[in-house]
Amino acid sequence: MRVLFANPPILSGSKRFNRPIRFPTFSYATQVMHPPLLLAYAAAFVRPLGHDVLLIDAPVLSMSPEEFFRSVEKYTPDFIVFETSTASFNNDAHVVAEAKKRVDSKAIFVGSHVSSIPRESLRRSNADAVVMGEYEYTLSEYIQKGPEGTEGVAYKNKEGEIVVNPQREPPRDLDSFPFPARDLLDNYKYFDPILKNPFTFVLSGRGCPFRCTFCNWPQLLWGHTYRVRSPANVCNELEDIGANYNFKSFLFNDDTFTVDRNHAIAVCDETLKRGLEMEWACYARPDLNDRRLLGKLRRAGCFLLKVGVESGNQQVLNNMKKGTTIDRIKEGVKIMKEMGFHVHATFLFGMPGETEESIDQTIEFAKELDPTTVQFSTAVPYPGTEFYMYLKKNGFFLTEDWSKMMPLEVIYEYPDLSSEKIRDAVRTAYRRYYFRRRYIAMGLKGILSEPTRFVRNFYGLLRFTL
Repeated sequence: MRVLFANPPILSGSKRFNRPIRFPTFSYATQVMHPPLLLAYAAAFVRPLGHDVLLIDAPVLSMSPEEFFRSVEKYTPDFIVFETSTASFNNDAHVVAEAKKRVDSKAIFVGSHVSSIPRESLRRSNADAVVMGEYEYTLSEYIQKGPEGTEGVAYKNKEGEIVVNPQREPPRDLDSFPFPARDLLDNYKYFDPILKNPFTFVLSGRGCPFRCTFCNWPQLLWGHTYRVRSPANVCNELEDIGANYNFKSFLFNDDTFTVDRNHAIAVCDETLKRGLEMEWACYARPDLNDRRLLGKLRRAGCFLLKVGVESGNQQVLNNMKKGTTIDRIKEGVKIMKEMGFHVHATFLFGMPGETEESIDQTIEFAKELDPTTVQFSTAVPYPGTEFYMYLKKNGFFLTEDWSKMMPLEVIYEYPDLSSEKIRDAVRTAYRRYYFRRRYIAMGLKGILSEPTRFVRNFYGLLRFTL
């Protein structure tokens, strides 16, 4: 069989859409483009079964729709696996329709959005199937023997009826997975403004035990059990990357790499034992104050920690089930900074309990923490998440237009807080955080050390905030 894996183009407009992230969106403050690692995993899984595979990442290639469709026609696949997201679903459904006009292929949707609402996703598109959850095993089985009896598949039968098969249990033995098929990606075109580029993603584990009500991957894709690869297997992949690619850094894209302390330390020990010297980043809790673990991360090459602070108001943190306190966050970020990490802190506006006062508290809290870099955004209510269900139950939605479910497109409001005030909070926060004397001084240093990156980020921020 010929199997095409596609990160599809946007049919209208020139902006590039970033799908392979937890909050898919167009860039707004700074430009960013991340690799579709899960598609690369699936391609690596299917290829050894004897199938011919191709991966087309239209956004990173700046492909026009017509260029994409011509590539599809040229390849003539038997199956097309489309990565989709909530905000891009309507667009992606149109891409599927046009592709099926041009080639006789089975179209399959994958991703957290369709995993949450497979039946509705099939009703609103002419895709043949949806693969729910982690899709390597399910997709391989579907291609080999079809949808009937294949766990984790929702599909349209011969009569046009939608059948939703039982869910597949998430795989436990992650060491059995082949490494992602990075040879199918244009690796050096991916970039992130706070990482050292070119960069790549690495997954040392899947799932997250925390219960944040807004976070879609643990709720809709991975589950709440953190399943990890062995340190040896992780480092085998890092050695493969070092031998075959010229990346300057990588990001452990686990939801919370440091949540399993023993695993994180063991991975660091194995990298040190093998003398692996690539610089890297990971996601961590903002209240992480374990100096031994943090010291091990630093010695093993970790230079940057991405931490989800979310709010400077304790009640808002409680409402989103963050499971921490303002004081613990202060302690954790303080220690991270003392130990020399670049701390990238993220904040959300619009969670339950948000008020104009709590917005101001969050901005001031960000300034008090003073992380190296920050990201402010509005909370997105993805279908199937606890946050979505809260808004639905209380009648707070202004619209449920999927295409508007991304940061800065606030589609809900509260009795005492309008959608406009939630949206405006993002620009206000960026202005108040970055346009301070300390950051102007840092910017002058940035011109000398990394002029290209500084100019790109500065003008992006300036256009967004003014």
